[in-house]
Amino acid sequence: MSSEECETANLNYWAYWLGEVADPQLADTFMVELSVDTWRGDHLLTHLVGKLDPTNPYVDIVVHSLWALVIRKLGLLDGRNAASMTPTVLRLLDEGSVSPRSRCELEAVLYALRMAQRR
Repeated sequence: MSSEECETANLNYWAYWLGEVADPQLADTFMVELSVDTWRGDHLLTHLVGKLDPTNPYVDIVVHSLWALVIRKLGLLDGRNAASMTPTVLRLLDEGSVSPRSRCELEAVLYALRMAQRR
């Protein structure tokens, strides 16, 4: 994603698709106009973690979306969900099947997970 606007559009699209954006949207402009603070993100977090699979052909976009979600909504992470997510993230890092950029983003997610477990 090349800009903050693109990051917002990506997260809002995911949130809408998963039902976290409650109101029907009649135009695509909501993706850049809607604040990511208007939806929780817990369903999106669960969905993305469930897609962290080296055989998923879209794993790099999933990693990037997870990274963007964690950066934008740090409050989503608590000790419990961070502890349950950590093995999945570590396994994907150990597999070595993601792009170098995804690896960096996963390492940042892992750092956030560890910080959440210390709170």
